[in-house]
Amino acid sequence: MPVPAARSDLVPAAATTMAGSSHTRHGMIARVFKNKHDISLLQQMYSYQFGIPALDDQLGGLRSGANVLILAPPLSGAERIAYNLSFPAHGEYCVLLSTDERAAEVSNFFKLNGTERRSIAIIDAITKSDLPNVPDTDRMKFISSPVDLTGISIKMSKLFSGIVDESLKNPDPGIYPPPIRFCVNSLSTFLMYRKLEVMYQFLHVITSKVKKNEWIGFYLLNNESFDAKTISVIKQLMNGVVEVREGSEQFELRVVGLGGRMTPWLPYSFDTNGKMVVEG
Repeated sequence: MPVPAARSDLVPAAATTMAGSSHTRHGMIARVFKNKHDISLLQQMYSYQFGIPALDDQLGGLRSGANVLILAPPLSGAERIAYNLSFPAHGEYCVLLSTDERAAEVSNFFKLNGTERRSIAIIDAITKSDLPNVPDTDRMKFISSPVDLTGISIKMSKLFSGIVDESLKNPDPGIYPPPIRFCVNSLSTFLMYRKLEVMYQFLHVITSKVKKNEWIGFYLLNNESFDAKTISVIKQLMNGVVEVREGSEQFELRVVGLGGRMTPWLPYSFDTNGKMVVEG
């Protein structure tokens, strides 16, 4: 059964807040650079890198606006894969929606690996269930439950807007709007509480916003917990897939679809701080 196009009545806050009248990257750049030739060059200059030499060597980085599904089984270090791919390079930001780990646990990974405090922002859908009075900060927002898609959409928009506004006030803004890596560390949790059709609408809004603003998005899904139909529907919203499997000696991954290419299966491991090392 085909999945319908996104409708605002199914995910009201996502449709009105996330897909609102925010400027695109090209429009914002035009506010800083007046020369049309300079604007055209700058629009084509920025590209994201995986930050993992074995993948960057084979694929040459990531196209702006790409949405990538990470399909990984249990015990494969899936969250650490997502965090490594979302790790912001200098001048970039990471906005991470966590339905699987507390904000303190997520931020600890980035802190251990040298991310600047201002470069990471987290929407936490776990902590508030135990600590209902936990306050929001400018870089951490708390939601009572993963079921609250409206609250999640509002908090996400606040974080995105805050980062963009902060960059505008910077006397040396660099790329503007700032490059953002967005990550959902467990689509599986959402799909436990929400019907597939509703999650499709919600993700349609998010992936469209990522594409429109020329950010990149990573979305983690446990490939052993859902049937082929569910995975196929989610894939419709993606530009590529990182597939993970258990090899003969260790877990392996490959990237499929980005730039119309597919890498071979590559073994990987993690160092003591959770930083991923991919062989090949």
